[in-house]
Amino acid sequence: MQFLRFAIENFKGIHSATLDLSPSGAGVFTLIGLNESGKTTVLEAIDEFGVAREGTEALYGAKKLSGTAARLIPKHLEASFTGRVSVTATVRFENDEKERLIDDVYSCTKVRLSPESIPDQFEIIRGYQFENSDLKSRINQWDVSLAGTKRAGASAKTIDLSEDAGKAFVRLTTDILPRIVYFPTFLFAIPEKIVLNPAEGTETDVNRHYRQIIQDVASSLRSPLDVKTHLIDRILTPKTITEELLSIWSLGPDKEKQINATLNAISAHLTKTVFDSWGRIFSGNFSGRELLVRLGIDNKDGSKYVYLKIVLKDGQQEYDVSERSLGFRWFFSFLLFTYYRVFAKGRGATLFLLDEPASNLHSRAQTQLLDSFARIANGASGIMYSTHSHYMINPEWLEQAFVVANKAIDYDHEVGTSESRPTEIVVDRYRNFVGRNPDKTTYFQPVLDKLQVVPSRLDLLRPSVLVEGKGDFYILEYGRRVLLGSESAIAVVPTRGADGMDELIGLLLGWGVEFGICLDADRAGNSARKRYLAEWGLSEERVFTLESIDAGLAGKRIEDLLAVDDLSIIANKLGLSSPPTKSQVQLFFSEALGRREVLPLSDSYRRLIEAFERRVTAGFSIPSPKGKRKRK
Repeated sequence: MQFLRFAIENFKGIHSATLDLSPSGAGVFTLIGLNESGKTTVLEAIDEFGVAREGTEALYGAKKLSGTAARLIPKHLEASFTGRVSVTATVRFENDEKERLIDDVYSCTKVRLSPESIPDQFEIIRGYQFENSDLKSRINQWDVSLAGTKRAGASAKTIDLSEDAGKAFVRLTTDILPRIVYFPTFLFAIPEKIVLNPAEGTETDVNRHYRQIIQDVASSLRSPLDVKTHLIDRILTPKTITEELLSIWSLGPDKEKQINATLNAISAHLTKTVFDSWGRIFSGNFSGRELLVRLGIDNKDGSKYVYLKIVLKDGQQEYDVSERSLGFRWFFSFLLFTYYRVFAKGRGATLFLLDEPASNLHSRAQTQLLDSFARIANGASGIMYSTHSHYMINPEWLEQAFVVANKAIDYDHEVGTSESRPTEIVVDRYRNFVGRNPDKTTYFQPVLDKLQVVPSRLDLLRPSVLVEGKGDFYILEYGRRVLLGSESAIAVVPTRGADGMDELIGLLLGWGVEFGICLDADRAGNSARKRYLAEWGLSEERVFTLESIDAGLAGKRIEDLLAVDDLSIIANKLGLSSPPTKSQVQLFFSEALGRREVLPLSDSYRRLIEAFERRVTAGFSIPSPKGKRKRK
């Protein structure tokens, strides 16, 4: 099955928010926002839906619950809240899942559900009902109306979800829903000992996560192993260990050989998986390094607890993984948490929730880690992650990105939350938010930083064409590189406006680099052209305006290369109801260039780009300046 949408209601600081996961693209969804914007709250809400999947026993009636659900009530309503805290997921059957489900329900109950009564997509609502801030019941509602029959040829009758066939439908559908797995930051704290058989009610969250990871690793082996069967039972079986023999190495030779084989298999697989991936992201020579799993037993309160330790062997030295750098621990736990998750028996598809992933890694490592997301989100699995780092933005995933903002905070004018306004977290598609709030760049600054053009030294050492600004660069470079597929070695370099090129002109002349200058054909462009010719003594062929590209551009600026139809496409793409502004045009082309997306722009735009390409490449041999720059 697939998640199509999540709708969140009254969850902490979220009054109402919807995340539409169509289109799913690469299966990676980005939550963009500044600190304290509410990104973590969004992930926690979706995680709460996943946790609630285990609560199907409360489906058939109001069940009094105790626990910590009250922590989810919005803070400003904690004193007296009557209503529900809920997350609604819209789900859809994939391929032949519905047909197989009908057969499975029949096998369990001898009731054949009518295919017409099972919608291809429907809603599941999970959450909690409160009265005066007291928890009254858990909510688990399924928006389906089933019908079926026990005999072939008989008329289908309505089936309530409280009946056996209805219960089977809910249980079996729940089994094929994608698992929601939240990657919490506390996993950095890798336990020194991972207890495999903890006493009931005493296990920590950290140990529980790593114990599951160990089982996931064992399940991923070519010959899958079960930790309980192949480790715990072999050690604690009374016939092989007694009160007097506390060392596992006092086991019989056969048991010892079996246990060693299990540990060696897990160690070898861990070593290959971790260091192969680590090498791709961080580079370096990892020969001679191994990850080893050590086994031990603790005697406590008359009980024996089997534990594992993961150590890093580097040559002759061994170190606990828990003592390594924060970057290594983060990557190690993240890799184990995601890579091995798919091998767990019957686990199926998974939606991973990652809160500020790799915030402790350097820039290159973040970029490489981002590239790994598409490999993890293969098939039916997906990733939703939050970030305020531009290194963690992929322009190709902007259609699947959301901006998260807290209305109680004015990021542009003040620091902190206004005391007079309660937290109000809003979620909007990146495209919609930018279209409606083009001036609130603070909220989506990581995207702008990712798309920002910073000329490299290499650009300035090869033949270059200076243009007035970033907008000019994006419009021209998108047309050259994406629409025309140009592989020209000539660089287009954005500057600080028509009158802001002097410093670069001086550098390029000093370095002996060939260059040209392309200016708008408006009053400012023509004036700047005259000044550069007079003050720098440049060839008239190398300082030109758009009018020399096309006579129809006389008096016009770079944006005028775009036809009316092009502006409509831009408005459509950005979700605008009015023609795009200059900054919105720049944003559109920066995204399209970043994604290398071929769009059906007008023939007139393409012809003008072709004319520009011919103009800057023709000859491109710049004569020496006629003289030194004149003093003002």
